[in-house]
Amino acid sequence: MRTEKAGATLFLGEQRLLSAGVLGLRYLRRGQDDQPLVVFLPGAAHLARIAYGDPTSSRMDFLDHWLETRGIGLAALSYPSDHPAIDAPMPTLTIDAWARWIATVVAEVLQNTPNRCVVVVMWSMAGRSAAAVNGTLKKHGINAICFISLAATPPLSGLIPTTPGGEALTPDGLWARTVASAPDGIQDRLTQGFLSSLADQRQRDGHRSLDEEVYLRDYLCNTPIMLRGSPQRYNELGVIWDREAAEVDMAATQFSQFPLTAMIVPTDRSDEGHALGDQAAWSFINAQMIRTIAAELGTEQWEKLRALVRELPQRLYREVPGGHFFFVGRSGAEATADRITRLIIEARQLHSEIDLILEGSRGAKAISAFGEIAGDTK
Repeated sequence: MRTEKAGATLFLGEQRLLSAGVLGLRYLRRGQDDQPLVVFLPGAAHLARIAYGDPTSSRMDFLDHWLETRGIGLAALSYPSDHPAIDAPMPTLTIDAWARWIATVVAEVLQNTPNRCVVVVMWSMAGRSAAAVNGTLKKHGINAICFISLAATPPLSGLIPTTPGGEALTPDGLWARTVASAPDGIQDRLTQGFLSSLADQRQRDGHRSLDEEVYLRDYLCNTPIMLRGSPQRYNELGVIWDREAAEVDMAATQFSQFPLTAMIVPTDRSDEGHALGDQAAWSFINAQMIRTIAAELGTEQWEKLRALVRELPQRLYREVPGGHFFFVGRSGAEATADRITRLIIEARQLHSEIDLILEGSRGAKAISAFGEIAGDTK
């Protein structure tokens, strides 16, 4: 992995890193080695700065500050884009390639602390990469205690709307999201929705947590279209449509590759898809993942596992008032850090309970199968 010089000024803690032909932006605050490391993955049109902020804004308005007060480290990873902080438009970037870059970066961070607890926090579009990221992390010997959805969309078909004729792309082939590139400028539907949601969060907090001009300049970016996991894809010849390729890229049907996933869900009608759908969608995936170990269980263990699966939708579910940016602004960021901390404790407890169930099974095969899925809980 190489460190690349940036054409634009980087914020404290940021580095441009090149690995396997992929150039991304890493922010790292290590935290305490005996506390978890949160790996934050951003959604569409955003750098991971949405988790840690910028020099002109208060750190207390961002998740990073509140994780730091708990000793928890943060590795926030931004995908390649044409934003000046990265200056690496990669329109052909797949979820699989992005996941491999993530695993390489996390492995390097953990080089001196290989047994450190890892938690992957996914926002919005990043949920599409859950199975792919978990699979590549495991190949690097990294077993995340859990993934946590922040209004994240699972890699299931039909959950991402497709614009008739496809999404607008920049001349470089990226999904056009910034003011300069969007067909209707600042009136672009998605960008306007982001601004409205941020305004709601400011009103909820009672102060201007993230200046609009700073947000548009330092946070928004154009996105490799295939990270959406939609049938609209892109190669050297231009746009192609291939639903099956998208599902393979997301590892959408490889349930044994999915992590145990907890969820923090917004409450506002403005984000109704996540407010109403996330608990059911991620609980479905958790159940499918756990099904892959059920065949090896005896009768008593089967009943215990069945009872545990019934509890998962509530035990792995938390809410934070707000919309799609519920974790931005002092109150939302602090509340989200609190929910993350509690969900890590819950995930540890669930791993212990499942391990006990598996240890009581008739054979060692089930135990090793769960080890492949969930990994070490230390």
